[in-house]
Amino acid sequence: MKKLPLLVFVFAVFCGLIIFRAAWFTNDRHFSILALSFLHNDLFLSPANLPNGDYVDYFGKQYLFFGPMPSILLIPFAAVWGRNFQQMVLSFSSLVIIFFSIFRLCRRLKFNSETSFWLCNFFVFGTVLYFVGLVNISAYVVQAVGVAFVVLSLMEYFGRRRWFLVGLLVGAAVATRITLIGMAVFYILEIVRNFKKINVAKSVALFLIPIIFSAVMLGIYNFKRFHNVFDTGYTKNVSILDKNYYNYKLGFFNPIHIPANLYEFIFKSPEPVMRDGVEFTLKFPYLKADGFGMGILFTSPLFIYLLLAKKEEYTISAVVAIVILLIPSLLYWGIGSSQYGYRYSLDFLPLLFLILTSAFKNGLGNFAKALIVFGIVFNCFYMLSIWDTYPLLNFWVYLD
Repeated sequence: MKKLPLLVFVFAVFCGLIIFRAAWFTNDRHFSILALSFLHNDLFLSPANLPNGDYVDYFGKQYLFFGPMPSILLIPFAAVWGRNFQQMVLSFSSLVIIFFSIFRLCRRLKFNSETSFWLCNFFVFGTVLYFVGLVNISAYVVQAVGVAFVVLSLMEYFGRRRWFLVGLLVGAAVATRITLIGMAVFYILEIVRNFKKINVAKSVALFLIPIIFSAVMLGIYNFKRFHNVFDTGYTKNVSILDKNYYNYKLGFFNPIHIPANLYEFIFKSPEPVMRDGVEFTLKFPYLKADGFGMGILFTSPLFIYLLLAKKEEYTISAVVAIVILLIPSLLYWGIGSSQYGYRYSLDFLPLLFLILTSAFKNGLGNFAKALIVFGIVFNCFYMLSIWDTYPLLNFWVYLD
């Protein structure tokens, strides 16, 4: 039984190789191109062989609306290998960092090694994170890198708790994905909660200095490109403006989008695969995922244990921060058109996981382990079904 989490890990990694090979049709390199531009003291993309979409065309120059941190991380590699360096290195590295960081975080939360191994298998392979980490779409790379910085910050908080380092990691996450600024709420509330044990003013200052620096640099970055410190360029995305998307015409951020986002995040189920020419008869593989998203209990059934979560000292701080982090996604017009599960949940997934772990203080039962295994197998099998592809059905094709 103790070898089971290792077998789950091997299975997930093997499936990940197949899924990555099968997703060859997505090969973005926005961040590698921008990294090379940074080396040439430019903020715009080279116009030669631009990737399809996900950039801004502003006064004849092309810019990225994603945070600059992934490109900053790629600068040394772009200096050696140029613009064709595979940006997916960031996603793979992020998955590895997250895996070991979650393991270490669980150990610091007093779980034994076996339970910690189960939980890091779940977090990496049993959530939408794995899909984001395996498919080379630039919008997904940003999320994988952002989660890595957030998880590292949590590991530091539940370890030595050096506030400047925690703030530095949150600042890096903000420079990757701006919505992650909501993580600051969790740590500020935690500082206030521990006011009897620490110097609040000093801790807040140490924590906020790198975050403020990151925000200021992002403002300068935006101003240099779009002459507005608050303009990231996203509303100028050519992928949106060149298509007749009716959602964004209702507002990029509008309460009218909340019901649809909640439906995709919580309630949306897989769709049936039906035989042609009959009223309602299913055919193998019977189910497929909708590219607009799928409920979290379908992609990560272990989260049902949130119903059994116990209140910890940090629970209120985590819940408040989750609400803050969730608001932009709920208001956002772009529910998603090429995503497995609700990938915007990755903004707050580490905190949701933190609350979830409290349900296992007395150990990880067999039913919980079965949910982890089932979730991972389900995800690996149906992950690319949003593109009507099931690579595990003929996995040998992708082993060459």
